Amino acid sequence: MTDRAPRDDAVPAWGPILNVIDAVATVEDPESFGPVAMEALAEVVPFDVASYNEVDSAAGLALFRAFPPDMPTNDADEEAFPVLIGQNPILRHQEATGDGSAYRISDFITTKELHELELYQRVYRHLRVEFQVAFALATKQPLVIAFALNRHEHDFTSQEVAALNILRPHLIQAYRNVQLLEALRGIEGALAEVGKGVVVLGRGGAEGRSAPWAQRALTEHFGPAMTGMLPEEVAAWVAEQRRRNFDDGQPRIHEPLVSMVGDRQLVIRFIPGTGDRSDVLVVDERERGREVNELRRLGLTPREAEILLLTRQGKSATASAAAIGITAGTLNKHLQNIYRKLGVTNRTAAIAAASDAIFSAR
Repeated sequence: MTDRAPRDDAVPAWGPILNVIDAVATVEDPESFGPVAMEALAEVVPFDVASYNEVDSAAGLALFRAFPPDMPTNDADEEAFPVLIGQNPILRHQEATGDGSAYRISDFITTKELHELELYQRVYRHLRVEFQVAFALATKQPLVIAFALNRHEHDFTSQEVAALNILRPHLIQAYRNVQLLEALRGIEGALAEVGKGVVVLGRGGAEGRSAPWAQRALTEHFGPAMTGMLPEEVAAWVAEQRRRNFDDGQPRIHEPLVSMVGDRQLVIRFIPGTGDRSDVLVVDERERGREVNELRRLGLTPREAEILLLTRQGKSATASAAAIGITAGTLNKHLQNIYRKLGVTNRTAAIAAASDAIFSAR
């Protein structure tokens, strides 16, 4: 890779970053997610034009929403875009490695090489795209959902790339919350039949109105509670999730609460409320021992998928390393790659992401 963009190693400002997190937390439908996120991102990383893209290169499909919405396309060949987007070096890197972190085009190719691409000649040149930074959300391959921010005059700085990588896990979380909210509307009974339930929380954090299946699952995994109340461990976890920031002031990622009873794994996700909507818990129980192939669709290598499956099965790092014949240090490197690809920060969140992939394959 080349790295010729302006460099600025200052710490990104937290105020604008928190504003983006607050903005996407208010989104409740998938159609609004991209536009709201792009408008908020402009306050953190200024750009001339941007797009929210859903790309399946294998099928030759690419959908995008432009920002600003009335952006002139001039003579850009929009019909060629789905075919030519595969030439974008950032997308090629994402598809080859599963790494959706923020990268600039200049991290991979020179300006001269960019101008030689048919993608540039037929699309980017007409849109005045000379510099681009893009990052992807964690989705199952071959689908890539990505944000692309573009400029004409100057490249993006290292500080701006760092800010996007700080925001990426929060955008992934917000996108998953939007998907869950969409699925939850009016179908609590159907969700319970497939191992999901809903708990609508009160203001105190210890009480909640639970769907019958969710209440039974909470009792089985965490013990009985008073009528209308959450089990003590769950209530304490909810109180912690409601804290907006960590003690150092950095924005919080809402990590799931995971419990194992026999061969059943319970994953509880916290979705913060906005406006008139209360905070919600999504309770989801799954079986252990599903296929590694579903984990590979998250962009993981065969070895990474194997390690994540062992981790999900409750094995320690030492036991996992011994089971596949590698050192603990090598296993830790694999785990760090897994966390980056999934857009998570720790073992618990990675286990939940793995369970999501396996469960959704049913």
